[in-house]
Amino acid sequence: MKIKLIVLALIFNLSHLVCFSQLNNNLIVKSDDSVDFFIFVDDILQNSYAFDNIKLSGYDKTSMKLKIYIPDSSKQIIEKSIYFELTNRETSAKLIFSGGKYKFRFTGDVPIGVNAMDTTQLIVPYHTSSLFLDSLFLTDSTHFSDTTFHNLAKSESYSGKIGCSGPIKSTDELFENINKEYFSSNKLALAKKELPKGCFTVNEIKKIISLFEYDDQKLELSMLSFNYIYDIENFKKLENLFLLQSSLDKFYAFINENVQLDKN
Repeated sequence: MKIKLIVLALIFNLSHLVCFSQLNNNLIVKSDDSVDFFIFVDDILQNSYAFDNIKLSGYDKTSMKLKIYIPDSSKQIIEKSIYFELTNRETSAKLIFSGGKYKFRFTGDVPIGVNAMDTTQLIVPYHTSSLFLDSLFLTDSTHFSDTTFHNLAKSESYSGKIGCSGPIKSTDELFENINKEYFSSNKLALAKKELPKGCFTVNEIKKIISLFEYDDQKLELSMLSFNYIYDIENFKKLENLFLLQSSLDKFYAFINENVQLDKN
């Protein structure tokens, strides 16, 4: 009898560990008044540019140390600990301005797929590698310098190899137009049509690709954009967009192939 109980306990513990090792949860944070913000998870920046409606997808741990930085005149930082006991859940929260500062409020928790599609949302796959922003500097443990967050410009901030030539374009208009499309196939078609018409920084390209949820679409657009990137040595930074290891392998293979072609 004791042996049976021990075996059952081991089975329970193993199944418990397997369950938690396969967690997959989303976190949605949206500001009530459209103020833009950055999300840090365990002190790692998740989105490379500020936005007002962000879905962090594919989070695979049981707890999260969340930090939200609002780069407006308030320079406010909000810190929150979040715990996930189940998998395939989507937790929603809002930033509400009250009493002269923003407050973090949970608004719901449902299975993934229940919430209606939000075409105004920036979808960011959870990652554990650092993002680097030229204008992001810590001045102490709680505040950032009063530096405006800009994309890489054609200036002394980039001294590497130049990819495409010509004036660097903004993707703001394209970003808005893609967001207006409801179907992902239409979004993809529009991006593939417009990206070859300009020369962009990696950060601008990343803004567009971040609008897509699936790795195959992100990979296709990354490869397409290679010939239309100014700061071409930063192309590898697009790796943070991918959730699947197989997609990363294809992305790295593409980089290696193009490096070899460049040497010939």
